[in-house]
Amino acid sequence: MQILSFLFEKHLEKTVLAVVMALSVFMLTRSEESQLNSARAVSSFLLYPVDKVEEYFNSLEELREENRELREIAVSLYQEQERMNQFRSERIRLRRLLEMREDSFFEFNACEVISRSSNRFHHSLTVDKGGAEGIRVGMAVVGYRGLAGRVTQVFPHSSRVMLLNNKSISVSCQDKRSRVIGILNWERGNLFRLDFIGREEDVLVGDTLLTSGLGRIFPQGFPVGTVFRVAEDRAELSLNVGVLSMMDLGILEELFIVTGGRDWDSDAVFEQLEAIMSKDSIRGM
Repeated sequence: MQILSFLFEKHLEKTVLAVVMALSVFMLTRSEESQLNSARAVSSFLLYPVDKVEEYFNSLEELREENRELREIAVSLYQEQERMNQFRSERIRLRRLLEMREDSFFEFNACEVISRSSNRFHHSLTVDKGGAEGIRVGMAVVGYRGLAGRVTQVFPHSSRVMLLNNKSISVSCQDKRSRVIGILNWERGNLFRLDFIGREEDVLVGDTLLTSGLGRIFPQGFPVGTVFRVAEDRAELSLNVGVLSMMDLGILEELFIVTGGRDWDSDAVFEQLEAIMSKDSIRGM
């Protein structure tokens, strides 16, 4: 140890040169394949810091690009918020001028699926919110894209949700484009049919169906499905309308229970949006 210390402290350059020459001679005595493998190992060891630095700067550039895109989205959302405020004010004034009843928009309670029914003829699931969180029987349940079902049983900290793909559930739906109303019934999988649509009714492939709110079983305005087939039924004076659910009802994981309404002139939601936008602005500085 003392000899090594002496060599590296007093004769560092000569010692390094001697080590390199010894390694070179040793490499020359080995086979060509061994030389290549050793060279690869040495180059990988020497270039490892360079690769890490390059990876760091690539990640940094990706983060900058993502941050730029998020700022653009934040600006767009801010503009949409201003437009929403204007439309809200106009809507409130028009409804009051026409002496129409005051309506509301909805509040949602997020929940997660904790179990599923094993009966293929009775599709239901259990979520992790119940009576203690204000959930009640009959509340509508929606997903990110549209209507999923309704609450049928409530326990202290969980609830049973019956999905739309059950023969016992019918949904009054309205064509978003033409305002035609029909009754949605399940057939199989994520496929449904829209009943009671006359031949003269205006329903086209690609139309979106929304809950009509009639019967007050499901709130109005939630997306339900998309029309993929419109054909005349020769045996009946009606159209055969096929509908594909907005939701893939077989792989649901997160849902939202529609827990109640809030007046359109309430500022709570807009204050929440303003707070979110303010946080984004501070982070972008």
